[in-house]
Amino acid sequence: MNSFWFYVVIALLPLLGGLLGLLFSRAVFVSALATLISFFLAVVGFLTLSTSLEFRLEWLPGFEVSVLVDKATMLLVALVAFISFLVQLFSVEYMREDLGKPRYYAKLGLFVFSMIALLLADNLLLLFIFWELVGLSSYLLIGFWYRKKNVPSSARTAFMVNRVADTALLAGILLLYAETKELSIASQDASFSYLASLLIVIGAFGKSAQFPFSGWLTKAMVGPTPVSALIHAATMVAAGVYLLFRVAPFLHEDALLVVAIIGTTTAFYGAVSAVLQFDIKKVLAYSTISQLGYMIMGIGVGAANASLFHLYTHAFFKAGLFLGAASIMHYLHHVHATDAQDMRLMGGLKDRLPWTFRSFLFCGLALAGLPLFSGFMSKDGILLAAWTFANEHGSWAYLIPDIGLITALLTAFYVGRMMLLVFWGNERFANGVMVLESKAIVIPLSILAALSVWVFHDLNPFAHEGWMISLLEVSGAHQSKASLIPFLSMLLAVAGIVLAYSFFKPGTDYMQNVTGAGEPNSKGAALVFNGFYLTHIYQGFGKAMEVVSVRLALLDKKLMDQVIHLTSIGTVIFSKVLALIDRFIVDGPINLIAYLSAFVGKRFAGMSSRDGQTQLGWLLLVVILILIFILFF
Repeated sequence: MNSFWFYVVIALLPLLGGLLGLLFSRAVFVSALATLISFFLAVVGFLTLSTSLEFRLEWLPGFEVSVLVDKATMLLVALVAFISFLVQLFSVEYMREDLGKPRYYAKLGLFVFSMIALLLADNLLLLFIFWELVGLSSYLLIGFWYRKKNVPSSARTAFMVNRVADTALLAGILLLYAETKELSIASQDASFSYLASLLIVIGAFGKSAQFPFSGWLTKAMVGPTPVSALIHAATMVAAGVYLLFRVAPFLHEDALLVVAIIGTTTAFYGAVSAVLQFDIKKVLAYSTISQLGYMIMGIGVGAANASLFHLYTHAFFKAGLFLGAASIMHYLHHVHATDAQDMRLMGGLKDRLPWTFRSFLFCGLALAGLPLFSGFMSKDGILLAAWTFANEHGSWAYLIPDIGLITALLTAFYVGRMMLLVFWGNERFANGVMVLESKAIVIPLSILAALSVWVFHDLNPFAHEGWMISLLEVSGAHQSKASLIPFLSMLLAVAGIVLAYSFFKPGTDYMQNVTGAGEPNSKGAALVFNGFYLTHIYQGFGKAMEVVSVRLALLDKKLMDQVIHLTSIGTVIFSKVLALIDRFIVDGPINLIAYLSAFVGKRFAGMSSRDGQTQLGWLLLVVILILIFILFF
């Protein structure tokens, strides 16, 4: 498996499957089969890979790009292909009535291809190319239902916010090349400069929805919900974490500090914003922002291994939660004929959707960080590393693990609130026909729920790395085994679930008030409900830029254009005056002399004759005139 083309085939299969799906009627099966084969090949590549492989290709004369294949790369490639296959399988039922299915699967194929190629790229410029393809693919999928209201504008917002961060990333890559003349990550042998590090970090922040770029991820919810599962679990948002994971050993120390602080801030921001949401997809979107914050925090405090482990476990339980939400919405669409996402319209669904409920419960408990589930193992690894980081950096640094622990409490609370609002209590929708959960829904949900349990990652439920990550030989921060962090995290997770139950258990006055409530009225609650108005800030900034551009256009029209117009008129007048001067003052005398010379010449020419006697006569006359002039004058 040492051939470059083996890995090219792994990347191209999902793309080819999607494109073939456009040509044949059974698009679903062609695309899903191609992705499944890609997954199996990636597993074979992971199991047979004994050492890192680097392939260098000459792209331009004197400029090479490189592809790096190692255990970490192949693990994530297999993860992307596996989650993508489950999403495609789930979409068999979810997209059954959609006439745009071939287009949907083709775009999914492009998305998966772009992400796998990004994972394989070692050269930062090559990585940036596929980074942009991932952004384009996500834009196409977010805006898939482009005829629906607000879908095109939401897709544009998500696309343009990422372009701002991507500009910083490209600037960082170019600056790094100017400094080191080397863009291969594997070939780096020195730390990046602070500015280059910071620019690359900003690019990663945008893709992974870190504060203040977080607002775009909630806008991305307008696409098909299985697409949300793919974006949030294993593709687009994971790209930023992966980039930082790769370059972390070379980032400037001060830039890593920025990474730790922004990651901690984002984790807390996402958890707080999820607490008051009623839209089930928005709860999960803010949850993704928060969990990505944990991963970024882990990289900032030097625990790349823990961050990668959390990226790995998060992919399973978050994909399970989003597909579970898709199953709920699919059910309500049939009993209501509406695409309800509001949890106030749900309730009592654990009996209606038993398989979805079980899967949602397992994945939700993993997200909440309760013991015996994967989320507890990976998240606590990050918190342990943050505590070690705080011990080394002084009192202010304890804010990082402290805020991380508070975020764990909030996470368990909003997970409990979501479960109680959706699955317990009375049915808050009109009864309709019973819709059975098809195999296309049950199988992916069951697999993802099972993979959220600890035993698939390590036999020890309190391990903070997992056997899969231990095979990668990824360096990370030392984690003190004697720390109370796991105990505190466990206690806070349980406390969050208990607190949610006390407020939202069936029959409480608070539960009844919430199910009939509108958007929060108080300024503080409205601030949290609207995600601290980040999207409003984006819109305000866009409107401000529009006003500035209109003003500049007006200034250009009224002032600059007039100045240019008057200047052009003055230039024309000046040129005409110069033309007159040239014609009558410069050329005039010369032309006059030439005219007189020609006139005299013509007169004398008329006096000439070929007759010899006449010529002698004229000669005699001239001699006489000369003698008269000499004698008398």
